Amino acid sequence: MKKICSTVLVLIAFISLSFAQCNEFYQLENGSEWELESYNAKGKLTGKNQQKVTSYTPSGSGYTATVHSVMVNDKGKEQFKSDLEMKCEGGTFYIDMRNFITEEQMKSLGNYETKVEATNLEVPSKLSVGQTLKDGTITITAVGAGIPINLTVNITNRKVAGQESITTPAGTFNCYKITSDMNIENQMGINMKFNFSTIEWLAPKVATVKSESYNKSGKLVGYTVLAKRK
Repeated sequence: MKKICSTVLVLIAFISLSFAQCNEFYQLENGSEWELESYNAKGKLTGKNQQKVTSYTPSGSGYTATVHSVMVNDKGKEQFKSDLEMKCEGGTFYIDMRNFITEEQMKSLGNYETKVEATNLEVPSKLSVGQTLKDGTITITAVGAGIPINLTVNITNRKVAGQESITTPAGTFNCYKITSDMNIENQMGINMKFNFSTIEWLAPKVATVKSESYNKSGKLVGYTVLAKRK
Protein backbone atom coordinates (compact mmCIF):
# COMPACT_ATOMS: atom_id res chain seq x y z
CA MET A 1 0.00 0.00 0.00
CA LYS A 2 2.88 2.40 0.80
CA LYS A 3 4.28 1.77 -2.68
CA ILE A 4 0.92 2.64 -4.25
CA CYS A 5 0.71 5.83 -2.16
CA SER A 6 4.21 6.84 -3.24
CA THR A 7 3.35 6.24 -6.89
CA VAL A 8 0.14 8.25 -6.56
CA LEU A 9 2.05 11.21 -5.12
CA VAL A 10 4.61 11.16 -7.90
CA LEU A 11 1.94 10.95 -10.57
CA ILE A 12 -0.06 13.81 -9.09
CA ALA A 13 2.99 16.03 -9.06
CA PHE A 14 4.22 14.66 -12.40
CA ILE A 15 1.00 15.44 -14.18
CA SER A 16 0.43 18.71 -12.40
CA LEU A 17 3.90 20.15 -12.98
CA SER A 18 4.51 22.13 -16.22
CA PHE A 19 6.32 25.21 -17.53
CA ALA A 20 2.13 28.70 -23.91
CA GLN A 21 0.07 30.95 -22.14
CA CYS A 22 -3.08 28.91 -22.66
CA ASN A 23 -3.38 28.35 -18.90
CA GLU A 24 -2.09 30.52 -16.05
CA PHE A 25 -0.68 27.51 -14.17
CA TYR A 26 0.49 25.13 -16.90
CA GLN A 27 2.97 27.06 -19.05
CA LEU A 28 5.13 24.72 -21.10
CA GLU A 29 8.21 25.31 -23.21
CA ASN A 30 10.05 22.79 -25.35
CA GLY A 31 13.13 21.59 -23.46
CA SER A 32 11.98 22.67 -20.00
CA GLU A 33 13.22 20.38 -17.22
CA TRP A 34 12.30 19.89 -13.57
CA GLU A 35 12.81 17.38 -10.78
CA LEU A 36 10.50 16.14 -8.03
CA GLU A 37 11.52 14.46 -4.81
CA SER A 38 9.27 12.04 -2.92
CA TYR A 39 9.43 11.37 0.83
CA ASN A 40 7.66 9.04 3.22
CA ALA A 41 5.73 10.24 6.26
CA LYS A 42 8.93 10.35 8.33
CA GLY A 43 10.68 12.62 5.84
CA LYS A 44 12.95 9.94 4.32
CA LEU A 45 13.69 10.32 0.63
CA THR A 46 12.08 7.48 -1.35
CA GLY A 47 12.79 8.56 -4.92
CA LYS A 48 13.13 11.26 -7.55
CA ASN A 49 11.32 11.97 -10.78
CA GLN A 50 13.22 13.79 -13.54
CA GLN A 51 11.07 15.26 -16.29
CA LYS A 52 11.61 17.08 -19.56
CA VAL A 53 9.37 18.49 -22.30
CA THR A 54 10.44 16.61 -25.42
CA SER A 55 7.86 17.98 -27.86
CA TYR A 56 5.63 21.03 -27.90
CA THR A 57 3.10 21.95 -30.59
CA PRO A 58 1.15 25.23 -30.30
CA SER A 59 -2.31 25.59 -31.79
CA GLY A 60 -4.71 28.46 -32.31
CA SER A 61 -6.29 27.94 -28.89
CA GLY A 62 -3.59 26.20 -26.86
CA TYR A 63 -0.98 23.47 -27.23
CA THR A 64 -0.16 19.78 -27.01
CA ALA A 65 3.06 18.52 -25.45
CA THR A 66 4.93 15.37 -24.50
CA VAL A 67 6.79 15.11 -21.19
CA HIS A 68 9.39 12.38 -20.72
CA SER A 69 9.74 11.12 -17.14
CA VAL A 70 12.46 9.02 -15.53
CA MET A 71 11.82 7.75 -12.01
CA VAL A 72 14.72 6.66 -9.81
CA ASN A 73 14.76 5.25 -6.28
CA ASP A 74 16.53 6.72 -3.26
CA LYS A 75 19.78 5.07 -4.44
CA GLY A 76 19.54 6.68 -7.88
CA LYS A 77 18.66 3.45 -9.68
CA GLU A 78 16.18 3.83 -12.54
CA GLN A 79 12.79 2.28 -11.77
CA PHE A 80 10.82 3.11 -14.90
CA LYS A 81 10.39 5.75 -17.58
CA SER A 82 7.39 6.88 -19.58
CA ASP A 83 5.97 9.66 -21.76
CA LEU A 84 2.90 11.68 -20.87
CA GLU A 85 0.73 13.58 -23.32
CA MET A 86 -0.54 16.98 -22.16
CA LYS A 87 -3.11 19.28 -23.72
CA CYS A 88 -4.38 22.80 -23.16
CA GLU A 89 -7.27 24.26 -25.12
CA GLY A 90 -9.26 27.46 -24.69
CA GLY A 91 -7.70 28.15 -21.29
CA THR A 92 -8.46 24.70 -19.85
CA PHE A 93 -5.67 22.24 -19.12
CA TYR A 94 -6.72 18.61 -19.60
CA ILE A 95 -5.13 15.82 -17.57
CA ASP A 96 -5.39 12.45 -19.30
CA MET A 97 -6.51 9.96 -16.64
CA ARG A 98 -4.38 7.28 -18.28
CA ASN A 99 -1.45 9.12 -16.75
CA PHE A 100 -2.54 7.86 -13.32
CA ILE A 101 -2.04 4.24 -14.41
CA THR A 102 1.48 3.00 -13.75
CA GLU A 103 3.40 0.47 -15.80
CA GLU A 104 3.18 -1.94 -12.87
CA GLN A 105 -0.61 -1.64 -12.76
CA MET A 106 -0.89 -2.23 -16.50
CA LYS A 107 1.13 -5.41 -16.12
CA SER A 108 -1.46 -6.67 -13.65
CA LEU A 109 -3.96 -6.73 -16.53
CA GLY A 110 -1.87 -9.34 -18.32
CA ASN A 111 -1.34 -9.46 -22.07
CA TYR A 112 -5.02 -9.11 -22.92
CA GLU A 113 -6.41 -6.51 -25.26
CA THR A 114 -7.74 -3.66 -23.12
CA LYS A 115 -10.78 -1.40 -23.29
CA VAL A 116 -10.44 2.11 -21.83
CA GLU A 117 -13.27 4.34 -20.62
CA ALA A 118 -12.26 7.69 -19.13
CA THR A 119 -13.34 11.19 -18.20
CA ASN A 120 -10.29 13.42 -17.94
CA LEU A 121 -9.55 15.96 -15.23
CA GLU A 122 -9.74 19.66 -16.05
CA VAL A 123 -7.97 22.67 -14.55
CA PRO A 124 -9.30 26.10 -15.60
CA SER A 125 -6.98 29.04 -16.14
CA LYS A 126 -8.46 30.95 -13.21
CA LEU A 127 -9.01 29.54 -9.71
CA SER A 128 -10.79 30.98 -6.69
CA VAL A 129 -11.14 29.81 -3.10
CA GLY A 130 -14.28 27.70 -2.67
CA GLN A 131 -14.34 26.66 -6.33
CA THR A 132 -15.28 23.06 -7.19
CA LEU A 133 -13.31 21.36 -9.97
CA LYS A 134 -14.47 18.53 -12.22
CA ASP A 135 -13.87 14.92 -11.22
CA GLY A 136 -11.92 12.41 -13.29
CA THR A 137 -12.26 8.66 -13.75
CA ILE A 138 -10.76 5.84 -15.77
CA THR A 139 -11.54 2.14 -16.08
CA ILE A 140 -9.30 -0.25 -18.00
CA THR A 141 -10.78 -3.69 -18.67
CA ALA A 142 -9.02 -6.80 -19.98
CA VAL A 143 -11.02 -8.06 -22.96
CA GLY A 144 -11.54 -11.82 -23.21
CA ALA A 145 -10.23 -12.73 -19.75
CA GLY A 146 -11.75 -15.80 -18.11
CA ILE A 147 -12.35 -13.85 -14.89
CA PRO A 148 -13.13 -10.13 -14.43
CA ILE A 149 -9.86 -8.19 -14.69
CA ASN A 150 -10.04 -4.42 -14.54
CA LEU A 151 -8.48 -1.39 -12.96
CA THR A 152 -10.38 1.75 -11.96
CA VAL A 153 -9.11 5.08 -10.66
CA ASN A 154 -11.52 7.78 -9.48
CA ILE A 155 -10.51 11.30 -8.42
CA THR A 156 -13.41 13.13 -6.78
CA ASN A 157 -14.35 16.00 -4.45
CA ARG A 158 -11.81 18.35 -5.99
CA LYS A 159 -12.02 21.74 -4.30
CA VAL A 160 -9.95 24.90 -4.04
CA ALA A 161 -9.61 25.01 -0.27
CA GLY A 162 -7.50 28.15 0.17
CA GLN A 163 -4.33 30.07 -0.68
CA GLU A 164 -0.99 29.48 1.04
CA SER A 165 2.70 30.26 0.66
CA ILE A 166 4.76 27.08 0.17
CA THR A 167 8.56 26.76 0.31
CA THR A 168 10.44 23.89 -1.35
CA PRO A 169 14.09 23.48 -2.45
CA ALA A 170 13.05 25.20 -5.71
CA GLY A 171 11.89 28.38 -3.93
CA THR A 172 8.88 29.99 -2.27
CA PHE A 173 5.58 30.15 -4.14
CA ASN A 174 2.12 31.64 -3.58
CA CYS A 175 -0.21 28.70 -4.17
CA TYR A 176 -3.81 27.59 -4.40
CA LYS A 177 -4.50 24.63 -2.11
CA ILE A 178 -6.54 21.93 -3.85
CA THR A 179 -7.99 18.95 -2.00
CA SER A 180 -9.39 15.74 -3.51
CA ASP A 181 -10.17 12.09 -2.84
CA MET A 182 -8.71 9.19 -4.79
CA ASN A 183 -10.03 5.64 -5.02
CA ILE A 184 -8.12 2.82 -6.72
CA GLU A 185 -9.83 -0.50 -7.37
CA ASN A 186 -8.03 -3.45 -8.94
CA GLN A 187 -10.21 -6.47 -9.70
CA MET A 188 -8.55 -9.76 -10.59
CA GLY A 189 -11.20 -12.19 -9.40
CA ILE A 190 -10.80 -10.56 -5.97
CA ASN A 191 -11.42 -6.86 -5.45
CA MET A 192 -8.63 -4.77 -3.94
CA LYS A 193 -9.54 -1.22 -2.97
CA PHE A 194 -7.38 1.66 -1.77
CA ASN A 195 -8.69 5.05 -0.65
CA PHE A 196 -6.64 8.21 -0.21
CA SER A 197 -7.15 11.90 0.27
CA THR A 198 -4.70 14.28 -1.36
CA ILE A 199 -3.65 17.90 -1.12
CA GLU A 200 -1.71 19.73 -3.81
CA TRP A 201 -0.42 23.28 -3.91
CA LEU A 202 -0.66 24.87 -7.34
CA ALA A 203 1.35 28.01 -8.26
CA PRO A 204 0.97 30.22 -11.35
CA LYS A 205 3.48 29.39 -14.13
CA VAL A 206 4.89 26.50 -12.07
CA ALA A 207 1.83 24.30 -11.40
CA THR A 208 2.18 21.85 -8.48
CA VAL A 209 5.05 22.61 -6.10
CA LYS A 210 3.99 20.17 -3.37
CA SER A 211 1.52 17.32 -2.84
CA GLU A 212 0.59 15.17 0.15
CA SER A 213 -1.29 11.88 0.43
CA TYR A 214 -3.27 10.60 3.43
CA ASN A 215 -4.78 7.19 4.13
CA LYS A 216 -8.45 6.64 4.99
CA SER A 217 -7.66 7.26 8.68
CA GLY A 218 -6.28 10.70 7.86
CA LYS A 219 -2.65 9.72 8.51
CA LEU A 220 0.05 11.19 6.29
CA VAL A 221 1.49 8.54 3.98
CA GLY A 222 4.01 10.64 2.08
CA TYR A 223 4.65 13.82 0.13
CA THR A 224 6.34 15.13 -3.00
CA VAL A 225 8.05 18.49 -3.53
CA LEU A 226 9.48 20.41 -6.45
CA ALA A 227 13.26 20.21 -5.98
CA LYS A 228 14.51 22.19 -8.98
CA ARG A 229 13.49 23.51 -12.38
CA LYS A 230 15.16 25.11 -15.37
